[in-house]
Amino acid sequence: MKTVGRNDPCPCRSGKKHKHCCLLGVPAARALGLNDTLQLAIGFFETGQLQQAAALSEQILQVDPTQADALHLLGVTAREAGDTSAALDNLTRATRSRPQFPLAHYHLGLLHMQQGRLEQAALHYRQAIEAAPNFLEAHANLGMVLNRLGDPRQALIIYQDAMAIHEAVEVKIGVAECLQRMRLGPAQAHLSPLLTRAIIEAWRRPEELASSAIALLMCDPHLQEALVQMAMKEVRTFSAGHQNTLLLHLLESATVTDAALEGWLTAARAAMLDEALKQAVPEDASLEFRAALARQCFINEYAWIVSARETNQVRLLEEQVNAVLEAGGLPSAHAMLAFACYHPLHTLSFVDTLLQDFWPDAVRAVLRQQIEEVRQEAQWRATVPRLTAIDEDTSCRVQQQYEENPYPRWTRSSLFPAPLSLDDRIRTQVPNARFRPLGQRDAIDILVAGCGTGRHSTETASHYRGARVLAIDLSASSLGYAMRKSHELGQCHIEYAQADILQLATLDRRFDLIEAVGVLHHLADPESGWRALLPLLQPGGIMLIGLYSGIARAPVAAARRFISERGFPASAEGIRQCRKAFMDWDCPDALRQLTAFGDFYGVSACRDLLFHAQEHHTTLPAIGALLDRFGLDFVGLRVEPAVLHRFRARFPDECAVHDLNLWHQYETENPETFIGMYQFWVQKRTG
Repeated sequence: MKTVGRNDPCPCRSGKKHKHCCLLGVPAARALGLNDTLQLAIGFFETGQLQQAAALSEQILQVDPTQADALHLLGVTAREAGDTSAALDNLTRATRSRPQFPLAHYHLGLLHMQQGRLEQAALHYRQAIEAAPNFLEAHANLGMVLNRLGDPRQALIIYQDAMAIHEAVEVKIGVAECLQRMRLGPAQAHLSPLLTRAIIEAWRRPEELASSAIALLMCDPHLQEALVQMAMKEVRTFSAGHQNTLLLHLLESATVTDAALEGWLTAARAAMLDEALKQAVPEDASLEFRAALARQCFINEYAWIVSARETNQVRLLEEQVNAVLEAGGLPSAHAMLAFACYHPLHTLSFVDTLLQDFWPDAVRAVLRQQIEEVRQEAQWRATVPRLTAIDEDTSCRVQQQYEENPYPRWTRSSLFPAPLSLDDRIRTQVPNARFRPLGQRDAIDILVAGCGTGRHSTETASHYRGARVLAIDLSASSLGYAMRKSHELGQCHIEYAQADILQLATLDRRFDLIEAVGVLHHLADPESGWRALLPLLQPGGIMLIGLYSGIARAPVAAARRFISERGFPASAEGIRQCRKAFMDWDCPDALRQLTAFGDFYGVSACRDLLFHAQEHHTTLPAIGALLDRFGLDFVGLRVEPAVLHRFRARFPDECAVHDLNLWHQYETENPETFIGMYQFWVQKRTG
């Protein structure tokens, strides 16, 4: 949550705009006869005249050194001016003068949280809530702090209290983060409706909630029985899928990332195919489950293994469906959905006949996904402008990969919190961040270098106040996907273009922020990417970079060697066969651990993970040396709250979080710390 300041909602939650609530707290705001000088000071603060507000507050304190409202005003004024020490001193004095002062405790909580003193922050948030039980922002920030302290269960309780006050976007995001980080089991089965809602409404990226959803699904006794039946090859019914709302919405929203559940769903798909060919669909068959399964297969790009028998059956079913369509008829919904579980519907002949309005909603959703959206992407792709040539050998090979397999495949974006300035966002992402503030600006120019399918660019455009985003990528197919999703979200202002990072010297533009996450390590020479991007960054500008860790990616490197030795091609069928080899019971443990990677479970994702045309790894000390060479200051790492908490327990010195050598030592001791990639902020030096 951001600071309660001049334009923020009143924490009394009364529905009215109390002129002084956001500064003085409810009791003082309702008091009659406020000192004229104090009212004038508040007016200066509300119009951004901080020096005048501070001067008048000092005048009040000369007369009454314990005047709590003036101390609080002086504290928040100092905080907005960046004087943390003075802010802490004056806010502490305000709470001593008036112990039941919710806003003063809240601002003390903010200050301690931003300095990484989470226990102290939690204490002040609790005191704010005790004084003002309906103080939404204090509840939300207490939940955030508890989450950062590695206690998502307790944080969830606090967030649920906040939900009862008001279902704010930040609160929903916090609930989803707790659900994502908790270890869920039978004792948490009651959370299934809440998690289902979080997936449907995308409080977080649905794929980030997939593991939590699967953990709860595996506690379902009906599904447990079905998995036992499958293991014994005695599958009799798939009603467990029909009855589980969480499963249905997971299938529609994100790739299933569990080998056992994938096996059961693969068997369900084969049974659907049998029934469709025999025209023997059971009376209790759930159209919703079959449609959700078809949507799941499209999302993972038909990554599941297909037997020789199924291949022949699908060919026969395709002939039957095409014959019906050619004759001007319509196939049964069950036949169409069975086919859609093996091939996208847009590959059928005479497919326009299917685009009727009378299909049930579940079937219409499949038609929209597999026909209409595919056509929209092709239309958008044809409009993508090209900014630069793409002729370097590695760039061409990487481009070809993403033309064939745009990545990532995503269905819904997460909720967007209120946009912040770049300075405030860095502070929320990196406790004790060391950087030179850019200041409050009406607009910020951002380059997303390597935007892929647009998930990154749409989120970036929503994170920053006044964002003007140029998003580039090598792949026109990826950009077509990105443009479809951006317009679907109403973000028509993002500028997309096809370009090679290495050719950007011709671009006559400069940016306050450049984001290149998961991109530079796919260049033939990653340092050439830095050299191409840095001239585009304003002096004092910020970069957010993501690079692969050599330590964390060791299993991936081993898998790539195995793939090379076995000769698996980077085709859909090659990826399916490779995945099967890794999931077989006799596969070495070192390779089986690849099944713990979420990207293992989709064709494009698996190709990006294991079959990439070009991949480099690095280490944190090497990054530190590179930053020195390029004249960049390290701002901080983006890490999970629990990781940061453990790191601080290991290295308690306050400055340790800025020491890449200490982080390297921590990673060596905990090799999976940066399993995704290193993500870090840097700042370009001025002069």
